[in-house]
Amino acid sequence: MTWAAENNLTVRRLAPSFAGEISDLDLSEEVLGRHAGAIRRAFLDNKVLVLRGQEIGPALFSAFGSLFGDPDPHHVIAMRHPEAPNLTILSNQDEPGRKPQAKYFGSGWHSDYSYKAAPAAATMLLAAEVPEEGGDTLFADMEAAFAELPEARQAELRRLRVRHQYRWSPDRSDPWARWTFLSESERAATPEVVHPLVRRHPATGNESLMIGPRVIGSVIGIEGMDEAQSDALIDDLMRHAVEERFIYRHRYRPWDVVVWDNRCTLHCATTDTLAADKVRRMLRITTRGQPPIAA
Repeated sequence: MTWAAENNLTVRRLAPSFAGEISDLDLSEEVLGRHAGAIRRAFLDNKVLVLRGQEIGPALFSAFGSLFGDPDPHHVIAMRHPEAPNLTILSNQDEPGRKPQAKYFGSGWHSDYSYKAAPAAATMLLAAEVPEEGGDTLFADMEAAFAELPEARQAELRRLRVRHQYRWSPDRSDPWARWTFLSESERAATPEVVHPLVRRHPATGNESLMIGPRVIGSVIGIEGMDEAQSDALIDDLMRHAVEERFIYRHRYRPWDVVVWDNRCTLHCATTDTLAADKVRRMLRITTRGQPPIAA
């Protein structure tokens, strides 16, 4: 299915309820200025946008990122680009100054910065180096997942709140617990926060689930529930949210640009299943959002 956005942008739908590819658009400063409104509209309408073959540098990628808000640099300093700290370098290789756990960043379903008081709005990746096969990213449409729940269940979920904390782990003595690679200042900068389980999108007004799996998803549990009851509810919602009908799998080509809306999607990298000799390096920009609006 295709549809024409304003300014004659054509977007091809990639999954039943969301994700779209903009074709025949080569990014440049002039193009960004001319099509800024149409790109933002397509972003809100599709939740995930794909632009293929954009062989651009950090400066133009940063300009593209500015269409979606102000950058919010990664709070783990070692993840930042040494010459452009607003950019994050994601890599499955042993990069200087990084601990081994950093190679698997992005694995597991999550929404970026859900552990902050103001979670991320948009995230975008530039595929600087990708293997011919593997290293895909999965996306889940949390708006569609919520809409498919019975009305009585929706009403129950609107009353609940979820506890989040960055790289939370029930066993922080485990040497592979991701909590262990944070410095003391980075730990202090990521205290526990509480968000509504159902959020309302600030631009579209649509409702979506704001949930993720425990541990990897930086989710501790449902506020006010005992652990067993909370775990059961989270597991049930996650099984529902990642059913195939709500999923788009993106298979990267060199110089893909992919941007998604963290306010209504989850995503999951598959880098942890990629062989070490298959290099995957990405530039990432994440933009600053606002405190979630309870539905």
